[in-house]
Amino acid sequence: MRFAIISDIHGNLPALDAVLEDADNNNIENFIFAGDYCLSNPYPNECIQRIRCLDKKHIIRGNEEKYLENLVDKDQKTWTDGQMQISYYGYRAISADNLDFILSMPNMLKFTCNDVALHIAHSSEEFIADCEHKEWSTRQVAKRYKDKDITSDSFRADIHNYFDNNDRFQQIFSELDQGVYIFGHSHIQWSYQSTDGKTILINPGSCGLPMDGVMGSIPYTILDISDTGNIIAEERRIPFDMEEYIDILVKSDQFVKANVWSKIIIQELRTAREHMFYFLRFAEEYADKIDDKRRPFMLDTWEKAYELWSKD
Repeated sequence: MRFAIISDIHGNLPALDAVLEDADNNNIENFIFAGDYCLSNPYPNECIQRIRCLDKKHIIRGNEEKYLENLVDKDQKTWTDGQMQISYYGYRAISADNLDFILSMPNMLKFTCNDVALHIAHSSEEFIADCEHKEWSTRQVAKRYKDKDITSDSFRADIHNYFDNNDRFQQIFSELDQGVYIFGHSHIQWSYQSTDGKTILINPGSCGLPMDGVMGSIPYTILDISDTGNIIAEERRIPFDMEEYIDILVKSDQFVKANVWSKIIIQELRTAREHMFYFLRFAEEYADKIDDKRRPFMLDTWEKAYELWSKD
């Protein structure tokens, strides 16, 4: 059986549609979604609806869905800060039925296919502690490849070399039960398989907001589990015109209602690298400097911090 593994769509409908079209071209009818369907791009409702319409799917929640859950039954008159504008936009954009659907999904999932156990969680920390995020978070990737052009092949070679030679990772990996471990969250695509082929880690990357530095394409992974339990993962990169998509984002309602967030997302889309973390750190320093202790950041602080940060 073959599965398309997709994660971290973040409301990017054109990217999701491109991946679904490629999966269809590869005769794939089974899907695994590893969380974060909303926030950062302007089509969260449409993305959820696309997923709901698929017949054969396994779905879990990501951390972004928690932000939406936290807004349920809250007084929208208090939604005046700048920092959470993207969450407010996403919450208001999603229909009640689609919100109920996505919030009803579990945080983790396990099932079997051809006697192979599949484990799904949003973050690799559920399976390998901090082995991925300690050295291969989006911040680490941005620093590691700050001035380098990256290809998917070179990135794959670098991350495999790291894990091959990391004793702590090798110890934790060796203690996992045989099976497939699927996760997302880091926005970087990678996989790692045991020498006997019976245990594999799969991160399909982020199709909606890739941040592994590989330009001009969006990732997902095809998982093939044969009738005899043989496991093969194929990392796919789909050509994607990011500038054309950015033009769409700029004309969207989100760009008006969550302007600062949208502008930083555009930088991340354009460079395939982390920027939001660095802005949030700058905003924290700026708020401290002006003695503004309100969190989330009030609108004036949020917008002024961006104005200053964007000039650096």
